Amino acid sequence: MSSSELRYLIAANDLAKELQSVKQTDIANRLHVTKVSAYNAIERLREKEYIEKNDRKIVLTDRGREVLNEYMTIIRFMSAHLSLHCGTTENQAYEDALNATCAFSDVTRNGVANFIKSEMKGAQQALID
Repeated sequence: MSSSELRYLIAANDLAKELQSVKQTDIANRLHVTKVSAYNAIERLREKEYIEKNDRKIVLTDRGREVLNEYMTIIRFMSAHLSLHCGTTENQAYEDALNATCAFSDVTRNGVANFIKSEMKGAQQALID
């Protein structure tokens, strides 16, 4: 997925938490893009089965939520480490982590997400023990 497509998926997900229904214009306004740009990106996400359009309402599919969760796991992990260990500002760390994660192949992205999740479970278990 391109970083642009991921930004649209994130916007749709975030808006769904704020609004009763998400429309293409809501996403365009959130990302400060034209309605045509939003339409094109939303169509690409729909073709990949990450979102559905029902009565002009945009909803993430189960697949879209799974993929977004995988991306966000990596982005949060990387951006936290960039901020903490590299002196990168939080905004820049987030942008860099998002762009880097989008450069990963599907296999690498999946492997990194699984590694992070297993490390987090291990850290939680160590706190319990």
